[in-house]
Amino acid sequence: MNNITLRQLDILSMVGETGSYTKAASRLHLTQSAVYVQVRKLEQEIGLALTEQVGKKVFLTTAGTEVLRAGSRISLELEELARSLEHLRDVDDGQIRIAVTSAANAFAVELLARFRMHHPHIQIRLNIANRQEVLESLGRNDIDMAIMGEPPQTMDLTALSFHRNDLVVVAAADHSLVWQSQIPLERLVEETFVLREPGSGTREAVLRYFADHDLRIQDQVIMNNNESIKQAVKVGMGIAVVARHSVATKIEAGYLRVLRVEGFPLQRAWHLVHRKGKRLAPAPLRFKGFLLQHQYVRTPTEESEIL
Repeated sequence: MNNITLRQLDILSMVGETGSYTKAASRLHLTQSAVYVQVRKLEQEIGLALTEQVGKKVFLTTAGTEVLRAGSRISLELEELARSLEHLRDVDDGQIRIAVTSAANAFAVELLARFRMHHPHIQIRLNIANRQEVLESLGRNDIDMAIMGEPPQTMDLTALSFHRNDLVVVAAADHSLVWQSQIPLERLVEETFVLREPGSGTREAVLRYFADHDLRIQDQVIMNNNESIKQAVKVGMGIAVVARHSVATKIEAGYLRVLRVEGFPLQRAWHLVHRKGKRLAPAPLRFKGFLLQHQYVRTPTEESEIL
């Protein structure tokens, strides 16, 4: 099987995905006969049928599925090789694969935009997801690094805290608690909270804080992104605990108000996180250094190993 090509594997994959030689040819900008010929050549090399037609649709055989699985592993190895070779290239020809928790979305995008002003040729692949999904990406080594709140203690990670992340309690501008000072936590739990979904770092921090004070909040309203939470609070569905910077514009516009609650703001930090021992290519390494010199850095930072 020395004559199998990556192009043949790509063609077989597209046939399996579309269930049609014609559609595969269209997607790949080839003729139908060219697609058919390459699949036949691949079958001759393998010695087994890789596709079968049932009615009007083309399906992969068991052998075809196994070939594609092996092809996927080869593609991953080649991607890893490409990333390794970035160490030998100039930083401005590199790529940064970064994931950001949705709570840090606007903040992180602004950071990346400022970084690209100095390195316009660096390619940035950004994924915005909840905390659990970001951690899964780190675990699979799909990304170079991530920006999140508190990293877990259970993963083999290196974390660099680079900016304060104060969590505040916000309410609609006409909420009855807006004009009160030093609101006790016991009073606050009488309110309905608008919370993020399970897996969110902000949600975990809020629940843990109230549990530490032997209090349980009412979480009848659960949403999976911060924009929805801000809108829900604005129209009076409840109150919420959010990162201060994520609601700055809403507060300035007068739609939301920060409640003066005992113990708040909760002082947290944003962290740049990557796998412990990971060899960062020049581009992500340069971004890591950029964070330490950036104007957002307000306090001395030091790297800590999260074991």
